[in-house]
Amino acid sequence: MEERMKNAPVLIIGDSITEGFKEKELLPELNILNYGVSGDSTPELLERISKSWFDKNPRAAFLCIGTNDFARGRTDGYILGNIREIIDKIRSFSPRELKLVVISIFPTRDNAPRPNERIREFNRQLSILCKESAISYFDINRNFSDREGKLKSEFTEDGLHLTKAAYRLWADLISEYVGKL
Repeated sequence: MEERMKNAPVLIIGDSITEGFKEKELLPELNILNYGVSGDSTPELLERISKSWFDKNPRAAFLCIGTNDFARGRTDGYILGNIREIIDKIRSFSPRELKLVVISIFPTRDNAPRPNERIREFNRQLSILCKESAISYFDINRNFSDREGKLKSEFTEDGLHLTKAAYRLWADLISEYVGKL
């Protein structure tokens, strides 16, 4: 059982930030299946999430979604409700051993539709949702924020998407997290 879990896939699920995670380059030692799609927000993910993603009995799934909902003017309550539904869907599709981890929304850098004050408040609410749902919440925001609470300048070129240096840090954090499973 332990050897099966060691070789079981790890899913990363989300939007363009997730899609940009080059798993073969960043974490070749892990069997990562990347289900990130550029432009996705919570309703699109809710529609496309598939039972087939869980057919290989993954040991962990990292969910990072919501920033595009901000840009589309959706309320925190709407986004959190959709994330709750995504969590329920993942649970219905996944094996009992799956460790589901919800990642905080990344900070931005001068991205008007995605203000960091709102992201911080949303992440606070997201952590409560995770606690109530008895799933792990991974506050990645603190690793990527500068002293002003913005996405560090070396981690972005457009204020939203991540640079190679940022992806390297994210990969290290995922690797460390998976290593503890």
